[in-house]
Amino acid sequence: MPQADSPVTGFRPFFNPATGEWITYTALAEDNDGQLVRFNWRSVPGGVITEHIHPHQEERFTILAGEAHFTLNGAKRVAGPGETIVVPAGVPHSEGNPGPGEIEGIVELRPALHTKEWHEAVAGLVADGKTTPRGAPKNPLQLGATFWYFRHESRVTSPPIWAQNLMLPPLWALAKAFGVHPYYDRWDSRARTAGSGHPELPDVSGGAVGAAGH
Repeated sequence: MPQADSPVTGFRPFFNPATGEWITYTALAEDNDGQLVRFNWRSVPGGVITEHIHPHQEERFTILAGEAHFTLNGAKRVAGPGETIVVPAGVPHSEGNPGPGEIEGIVELRPALHTKEWHEAVAGLVADGKTTPRGAPKNPLQLGATFWYFRHESRVTSPPIWAQNLMLPPLWALAKAFGVHPYYDRWDSRARTAGSGHPELPDVSGGAVGAAGH
């Protein structure tokens, strides 16, 4: 049976209370020319990741312990130790842990894109107390900045994506005007050394969005 990967040296686990999941990265885009990201995944009892899609990525869950409950295109699936669930790009899916124990697994997304930064951003916003209990940013400009910038990595299915496509771009434009960033350095799960920092994220409009820190 597969075992959890050893974390990339200098990476810390981080927790998203809104989804009930712990993530520790073990392979990054820069390790493999952008082919994939991989992380150790733990879901606490009661954890729920709401339905979403990855427009351009395949996601693969290999369960090591516990019983993970999924929906794929509305169909229910349950996976136990040694089983793998593959979610093709664009397929609506959700994950949940009804308990009583934790779920442990390994997750891969191909290609990598900015998945690591997306996970850190949504967990960081919750940790900063700037979201609803389900993890949506309370500040509309932060909603536009983060959820539109990372639209290539993940899209929630409610509200409908066509409605998001109308609502989010104007909020993203205002966010840039008011200096609200999609991602901040303080969310980076890399261990810091003197002079180190997170690489800049490219702007969706072709410029550069600095990974600003406070």
